[in-house]
Amino acid sequence: MGYIYLSLALFAGLAKGFCGKTISRDMDNFKECVFINLMRMLFSALLGFLLVIVKTPICDCALTQESFFIYLLASISMSVFCVAWMYAYQNEAYMFLSIFTMLGTVLTCLLDAIFYNANISVSQWFGMALLLLSVFIMSVYNKGIKGKLTSKGLAILIIGSTGAALADFSQKIYMREIGKSAEAFNFYMYAFSFVLLFVIYMFFECSKTRKISNLIRDKKHIFIYFILAFFLYMNSVSKTMAAGFLSSAQIYPVLQGANLILSAVMAHTLFKEKMNSKGLAGITIAFIALMIMHI
Repeated sequence: MGYIYLSLALFAGLAKGFCGKTISRDMDNFKECVFINLMRMLFSALLGFLLVIVKTPICDCALTQESFFIYLLASISMSVFCVAWMYAYQNEAYMFLSIFTMLGTVLTCLLDAIFYNANISVSQWFGMALLLLSVFIMSVYNKGIKGKLTSKGLAILIIGSTGAALADFSQKIYMREIGKSAEAFNFYMYAFSFVLLFVIYMFFECSKTRKISNLIRDKKHIFIYFILAFFLYMNSVSKTMAAGFLSSAQIYPVLQGANLILSAVMAHTLFKEKMNSKGLAGITIAFIALMIMHI
């Protein structure tokens, strides 16, 4: 069952990446970035609420002090990741982002080892080192496509990948500490994220910053936000369910390895990112690293 959930997460993650990369082209400033993510958190929370009603007993949805802090960690981490990556989609090559995200895998595995005594073998440490090497090679590839990575761009990538890692680890915390309902976890995570981004958006509204463009708010874009939210929710809930069957060292290397291959195909065919020797070397090393980590 764990690998079935991983397959669903893989498909949803690819679709989410495609929608995010596409919609980022129309974004012009931070306020619009917050609005886009505010809308997809709203739709994700609504989808989560409907699924909770259908599948989850009321007693499993109780908000306790313990679960509150888990949901809060998850929502902050998810919000940070989504906002940061929307900016990254604008400025960096898609394949570079796909591999940079894998650094979050390293952090997730380390946190699992620190807090839950998950074993990290020598081969897995070696695989993590190879991941760092592949990110360096892909940064050279990214430079050839998008230009030199700026300090601001690097900061956004580090913040975003850390947010992704903490969001993934919060799923692991929930399944280990509470483990009642993956649907309830994802509903609360997106509901809290919506509230957080709403507060930020209202701050910009009250400060009378430039209004968001009509393009970002038209019916076509609202529909795209719903589709983006659907795949975001599917990706998240599938990974949460998988976390109940598999360890972090099993989930993320397999998920990222398959995503790596399919993302390379999507980047080449849909985003017209020309693959060269550096890109192929970076992808190959990353794939080998993930396979080593899975041994």
